[in-house]
Amino acid sequence: MPIFPWTDQLALDLGSSSVDIAVKGQGIVLREPSFVGFDSQLHKPIAFGSEARQLWERGLDDVEVVRPLSNSVVADFDATVAMLREFIRRALGRRPLFAPMAVIAVPANTTQVEKRALHDSLHAAGVGHIVDVQCSLAAGLGADLPLQSEDSYLIVDIGAGSTTAGVFHNGLVTSARSFRFGGDDLNEAIIRTIKRQRGIHLSASAAEHIKREVGSVRTPLANSPVHVDDVVVANNDQHLTSYEVDLEQIPPILTQAFEPLIEELQWLVEELPRAQKQQVAGGGIVLSGGTALLEGLDRLLAAHLHLPCQVATDPISCTILGLETVLTDLEGLSLSGQRFGAVRV
Repeated sequence: MPIFPWTDQLALDLGSSSVDIAVKGQGIVLREPSFVGFDSQLHKPIAFGSEARQLWERGLDDVEVVRPLSNSVVADFDATVAMLREFIRRALGRRPLFAPMAVIAVPANTTQVEKRALHDSLHAAGVGHIVDVQCSLAAGLGADLPLQSEDSYLIVDIGAGSTTAGVFHNGLVTSARSFRFGGDDLNEAIIRTIKRQRGIHLSASAAEHIKREVGSVRTPLANSPVHVDDVVVANNDQHLTSYEVDLEQIPPILTQAFEPLIEELQWLVEELPRAQKQQVAGGGIVLSGGTALLEGLDRLLAAHLHLPCQVATDPISCTILGLETVLTDLEGLSLSGQRFGAVRV
């Protein structure tokens, strides 16, 4: 499909926790949480992004807040369409006169049904032509991995709802997989452990707050206990206005919660061909995604996978930066969104 000069060209990173949008020639222009708030009575969207997240954290009875994207796939079609339509309008500063084209990141193992639902939601939000790019390729480009190197890199992008991992070599991604593990699973581990040990039920927003305050899988970055609001005593449904959490107990919970992901990554590395495994040993692991900001995670993975591990310079922005790179040179993309730049077919 031809792209006319007057067509707006966008790059969209549609994550479970946030949506990033870049406009060709302008860079990243929008980063908003993936939340939509609805009036509970009329079921009409009243808030998007940061405003909707604030309503979620406050837990208002007359407002229903949803996260329309789960594990990087469409969980609520109508909410996804409303959110994307609003975010695209904000990114462009106006309602587009002509349907913009969009470059998007698609996780490995995405089914045709899931991909169709994502495309349908984008089209319903006003997007025209869509170009799919494999998530691992976008993350590798955004992490500025070399397009000419004897080494390969295991790019591991850990988002809120899912993790994608793929071997990046000279602009080509191979052995890519997607795992149903992300930052939300860490929150759930905190909720379950505190409920089991203390009989206190935390909200998802409280668990997210605790995780951010700890900021590490080794030693808490903050020394003082954290107070969280609106918690429930599990055995009698009694609401407490405040509950104090000792941060020292959280890093072991997070470390244990990473075990399923570590096992999946170990299996991925073990299944690599011998030559490719040797190349990955040279390049090592590169972490991206918001969860990569947890201090000590690189050392934890290095110790278990026996590979060097580093965090990308800007892990939160890797995917959108990689999509922006593709957007500036669409002719460099080939092989169904798996290769960029090095070879053109």
